[in-house]
Amino acid sequence: MTNQDGKKMTPREAVRAHAYPVFAAISTVTLVITSFSILEASKALRETSKSLVPISVWAKTQNDCIESTFRIDGRDTKGLQHKVWSCNGGGN
Repeated sequence: MTNQDGKKMTPREAVRAHAYPVFAAISTVTLVITSFSILEASKALRETSKSLVPISVWAKTQNDCIESTFRIDGRDTKGLQHKVWSCNGGGN
C-alpha cells in the first residue's frame, strides 16, 4: 500500500489508516443485528404475555376470593390454607 505521498506504508501505518472504517463497519453490523434481535425478542414477549392472560384472570379471582373469605367485621377468622382450600372448591 502507498500513502498520499506515494511512499510505501508500513504495516502499522496501514492498520492505523484503515482501523476507523473497519471498526465503523463492525459497529454498524452489530447495531443492525442487535436491532433485529430486539425486534424478535419483543414479538416473543408479546406472544408470551398473551398466553399469560388466563392465568392473570384466575389469579385475580383467587386473590379476591381469599381476601373476602372468612372475614367477619374485617377480621381474619381462618388461616390462609383454609381460605385457599375453600376458594378452590373445598368445604361443605
